[in-house]
Amino acid sequence: MELDILHTLTNREGKDWHEVMQVARRHVMLADELGYDRVWFGEHHFDTDGTDAIPNPLLLATDLAARTSNIRLGLAAVSLTLWHPVRVAEDLALLDHFSEGRLDIAFGRGILPIEVMTLNPEANRWDGSATSQEIFEENFEIVTGLWTNNQFSHVGKRYTLPVPGTKFIAAPGAKNAVGWTDEDGTLKALGIIPKPFQQPMPPLFAVTESADGFARAAHRGTAPITWYPTGQVLHDLIALYQRERENATGVKPAYGQDVGVLRIAYVARTDDEARRICEEAIVDFFTFICRVRGIGVFLDAHEDPADPRFAHIDDPWQFLMDRDHLFIGSPESVHDRMARMSESHGIRRWMLHMGFPGIGHDLVDPSLELFAEEVAPALRATGK
Repeated sequence: MELDILHTLTNREGKDWHEVMQVARRHVMLADELGYDRVWFGEHHFDTDGTDAIPNPLLLATDLAARTSNIRLGLAAVSLTLWHPVRVAEDLALLDHFSEGRLDIAFGRGILPIEVMTLNPEANRWDGSATSQEIFEENFEIVTGLWTNNQFSHVGKRYTLPVPGTKFIAAPGAKNAVGWTDEDGTLKALGIIPKPFQQPMPPLFAVTESADGFARAAHRGTAPITWYPTGQVLHDLIALYQRERENATGVKPAYGQDVGVLRIAYVARTDDEARRICEEAIVDFFTFICRVRGIGVFLDAHEDPADPRFAHIDDPWQFLMDRDHLFIGSPESVHDRMARMSESHGIRRWMLHMGFPGIGHDLVDPSLELFAEEVAPALRATGK
């Protein structure tokens, strides 16, 4: 059983941003001391509403690598379509060394229009074209190729590496760059230095909620991480991953193997106290997601978003609880809910978002401690 946390740089309290980053250090160092397996960070730009202001999770993880000892540092996700593939391959390889092999990486395509359209409008994923996916696939091929080959070359729709006609100028007395040049010193291949600390590369994950995303992950060999799917929807995605992974490798994984599930979480001494602390923030979260993505992301397979009973939800808290979207309550309640879903869906990797928008920074610490002390041991002891 792997128990991870998702950390976001939230700032609904209007604090100085430097203080928010200091809080991130405190929470991650505490999670390291408490024995959590990983901490995950996403990449988000232009955050004005205090939801998550981490424009460069690689830099944040580099800082935290020097301040922690055991916790793994997960990036979920690096928006691969918004980076130059050579630079991100180099930066991630260095981070893997700084953390001494504690790095896990999920790649994505960016999820907010303001991010994608500002940083790389060609990667528009809302225009009905396949361009965004094409960019992702080419960049993924380049990054993983650079990590695993000393002599790498690539000819694609957007990049040709090395650029034809580029000369290699060697330093006097330096070792020959074997396989990099032809007879006249023109580059025909190249490589990044250093390669990642973990060989052949850090563990790779995929943030996805769709059947297509789960199938791609299975064939690419990346472990899927998902948030909203629940009930039968989650069952169907797990079964799809299991089936497609067997098709790709010839080996059928255990049901739920490799699949990570994210849930909003908070642990207090009693259910009532947890609800008092979290309900307003949960209602705001529910309202925002419904505006952006629609009610459908919270529904099960048999439920129709057009059903009139979903036009207005009187009690969002209970609505989300009934569909297992929230791990919030006393230690006993949170354990029972997680154990039940671990059993029903075979989940062995949980990501818990305790510091979600609207929860005061100082309120996160006791939840981290209570979960680690009173929930995690029982989950780990039984495997569920």
